[in-house]
Amino acid sequence: METTKTTAATEGNSLLDSNRNRSWTQEGVLEEIRIWQAAGKPLYSHHMRQNFQELLAAGIRYYGSWRQAVEAAGIAYDDVRKYRAWSKERIVLTVQQLHAEGADLSFRGMMLSKYAPMVYAAIRPNHFGSWKDALSAAGLAAEEIYRYKSWEDENIIEEIRRLSEQGADLSSKKMDETANSLIATARRRFGSWGEAVRRAGLDYDQIRRRKRWTNEMIARDIRDLADQGTPLTSTEVRQKNPALFAAACKQRFFGSWVNAVKAAQALPAVAAK
Repeated sequence: METTKTTAATEGNSLLDSNRNRSWTQEGVLEEIRIWQAAGKPLYSHHMRQNFQELLAAGIRYYGSWRQAVEAAGIAYDDVRKYRAWSKERIVLTVQQLHAEGADLSFRGMMLSKYAPMVYAAIRPNHFGSWKDALSAAGLAAEEIYRYKSWEDENIIEEIRRLSEQGADLSSKKMDETANSLIATARRRFGSWGEAVRRAGLDYDQIRRRKRWTNEMIARDIRDLADQGTPLTSTEVRQKNPALFAAACKQRFFGSWVNAVKAAQALPAVAAK
């Protein structure tokens, strides 16, 4: 314990060398720590050393260690050092989830987010050693993550046009699966993927696959199936047009396939089963 305090005191003295004119009191240190926490800012020592050396040094000076200063402010230090809880498995799963959500996974982007403790944990020698290796462990190519980050808006628009000329599926669902970094960057720059596609001079209403159903559209499509000679049984339609069947059965539309067929005024001889 004595060794820990001596080491902490030495660290505190070195940090205070450039801040000797700053006036701190014990209560002032605790109050500032609480303010820092209330603002949602990280309180672990590495972050404080980079962002608020004066407070870190004062805390060590008055309380012997930064941990003791934080706990004196009524804050559990185990909660502060969250990066300790970031196992390699948890880091990989979180990175994959963030990627699926279209988050900015660049090193700078993550360090400016609430996931900074995870990044600190990831780059530790006993974890991945670097953020690039952490991305690789999550099955992501760092080159793709950073590829669109430095692009200007016009570069993104040109890339969308290039993909369109190649016949690529530009629906948001498909792009999330095949070009997540591009669509994530476009969403941040233009507000939405649809707006980015429109800026490229393309009709996104024709591109997107996810149909915005209405009662009228459902009824019309059911009538079209009947005109084509398709049996309007639930089994047949579920297999042939699952999107139509699912939409018809939603409560905000008809609530069931039987009700949808009736509303579409299907032929009397055709029974919905």
